[in-house]
Amino acid sequence: MPASHLAARARVSSYASLRRYFIDADHVRISSLDFRQLRYALSVYKERSFTGAAKRLNISQSAVSEQVKLLEDEIGFELFLRTSRGIEATDRGRTFLYESERVMGDLLSLSDTARRLRGSLQDTLTIGMGSGMAQIFIPRMFADLDNNLPGVRLHILTAPTKNIFNELHEERIDAGIAIESDPDRLPAGLVYDRLIDAEMVLITHPKHALARSKQPVDIGRLVAEPIIMSELTVGYGQVVLSLFTDLGIKPNILAVVDNIETIKMIVQSEGGLAIVPRACAENEVALGLLKAFSIAPARNVVFSLFRRREPLSRRKESALLRLRDMLKA
Repeated sequence: MPASHLAARARVSSYASLRRYFIDADHVRISSLDFRQLRYALSVYKERSFTGAAKRLNISQSAVSEQVKLLEDEIGFELFLRTSRGIEATDRGRTFLYESERVMGDLLSLSDTARRLRGSLQDTLTIGMGSGMAQIFIPRMFADLDNNLPGVRLHILTAPTKNIFNELHEERIDAGIAIESDPDRLPAGLVYDRLIDAEMVLITHPKHALARSKQPVDIGRLVAEPIIMSELTVGYGQVVLSLFTDLGIKPNILAVVDNIETIKMIVQSEGGLAIVPRACAENEVALGLLKAFSIAPARNVVFSLFRRREPLSRRKESALLRLRDMLKA
């Protein structure tokens, strides 16, 4: 039997497995399916917590509990039990949710099919990107885009790290490129693939006194210098702040801005100094607009591709995997 027929048979089996849970005791009525309730239940299952699911979905815990209860009433059995270890799925709940996830993935793929039948040949992959990262990743994306991502249109949103995480939560983007920070600060429900490491460097105006330095610049020497910072609780702003606090000193923060392009412009205007990933300032350094110096202690950051745990359609999943490989190249 051809592979396509086997795949179709598997999907039919999944639909049938899920469908039987929605047949009443007399095998007469097929209940309607509320996909919002399924989505909420799957979030509880993955987070093993109603509180975690609510945070992941950005809604109230009472709304999650109410919708899961309505789903349990509909299907006629409990999906979850409260234990000393948290929320756990019942045996029937585990089977039901496993089949639900498979079916929902297939249904997402139907939108791809509908788009093709309407004559729209392109899928759209919406990617968020931290400011200043274009120098690193745009050449990798567009070096051979037509061959690497045939039939895919990219929508690129430039935003601070916090905004990228929020956009992922709200399902307005498919993935986001940002600097990996403290795992405790990563919003629930997001996962990531590491792309590349980048050295953090001090950038100055070419006329600044430190521009004559021949050695890595000690962070302690910067305590009195006006520093331009990014958001302090996530991304490279958090990394830069920790460079000072790890030494028991406080940076002299002149300004906090939400994007690296503005940071570089302020430094070019002799408004202060900044510490940024070297790769984000290479163009300005090559043009003589900025000077870049290694720092001591040295610090690297990791750029990662963030996404939601829930699967996208099969075509989008395939495109996202190819994009990840392009970004790592």
